[in-house]
Amino acid sequence: MAKETDPGQAGEAREAITCEKARRAGVADGEKTAYYKIFIEDPAFEPPAVQCIFEQFEFQQSELLNERAKALGLIEQQTQGALVTLSQLVSEVQAISAGLNPDILALERAGAPHRGESWDEVRFLTPEEAVRMRLEQKIRKHNADIEGHVTLLTTADSNWLQTWWRYKEEARKALHAAETLVICYRDGLLSTHENAGEIARRWRPRRFELLDDWFEDPGARLRAAIPRGVRDSADQAWEQWLDLWRRDMNPRSIESGDHNHHPDR
Repeated sequence: MAKETDPGQAGEAREAITCEKARRAGVADGEKTAYYKIFIEDPAFEPPAVQCIFEQFEFQQSELLNERAKALGLIEQQTQGALVTLSQLVSEVQAISAGLNPDILALERAGAPHRGESWDEVRFLTPEEAVRMRLEQKIRKHNADIEGHVTLLTTADSNWLQTWWRYKEEARKALHAAETLVICYRDGLLSTHENAGEIARRWRPRRFELLDDWFEDPGARLRAAIPRGVRDSADQAWEQWLDLWRRDMNPRSIESGDHNHHPDR
């Protein structure tokens, strides 16, 4: 897991290090008498400026891991919530559908003018028919909500993986930027140090590395975050709704006269 970051760490407290700042620090260090031999005698020596670059990179890594955890957690939370809501909506549609008179077409014909008729000649719906029409309107809204939740569930895996890889790419960019800053520092150092040639051959500061968190198996993490059972339950609820639609909801609507709309996965 990502390390907790102390708000007082240098990566956050100091201004961001740029290539120009790193180069100027190298120029200044090259002119320091105290650094006359140390880069040669200790090839792994890290002056404070280089240490700050490492601290900045570690802080950026930690921040990216924290942001990734929040983004993935949100997807997982939305997926679980969508599954619960989807099941509830399908159950509500079933209950409403069961209470509707099966002869919806007759109600439609009673509520809409036919050829040769005017609206003045059409009778008003009875209170019972008005209730039924409101129920059908509610079903239509539920149907739209169901499709939205199904879309969220069916894209959850790809969204989760895309988020995972996006943050890993950001971490790689941060690593490359940190390596570039050390090069900028080195260029400044070699421009003023008397032993520039020897330093160029011998000085080898430690390498930047990504934390192990970035190399975890995303497939295994995804299976733990969004278990197969969640996807199976979503598929089951979707099929249950499709069966209900084909059986009860396909006739034309009292309100809209929509004859041919079918949900399609």
